[in-house]
Amino acid sequence: MEQSVIESGRAEFALKAVTSVVKEENDKTKKEYRSYVRSFPSLVLSNGLAAAVAFAREKGSTNKTYMLIYCNISEWLASNKNLIDFTEKTNLDEYICSLDSDSYRIVSNEVLSLFKWLKRFASGQIAGES
Repeated sequence: MEQSVIESGRAEFALKAVTSVVKEENDKTKKEYRSYVRSFPSLVLSNGLAAAVAFAREKGSTNKTYMLIYCNISEWLASNKNLIDFTEKTNLDEYICSLDSDSYRIVSNEVLSLFKWLKRFASGQIAGES
């Protein structure tokens, strides 16, 4: 039962995040967002969460879409007080790098689970290239 509550929370958060992008961003940002949330899990799996988050933050300094993704991760982790000891006032990069290996794995899996939902909603709500 607990797992389904967590999963529905992820789904609700992802729906709000994607809906916000759909309502507030231009077509270029929407299409980039759809593409980036689809590819971000591969970045995490091939390079690790710390490198993927650092990449998103670095790219986010010049690309709004990457900053949206970085903020999605930060906001989701901050909303999971019972699972993860993170607040939005904490630097996400520093937090991830300070984790022990078990906690790092838990946070990585949580981010990957979030992106499953972000991908689903972005694919459904944002038109792709024809």
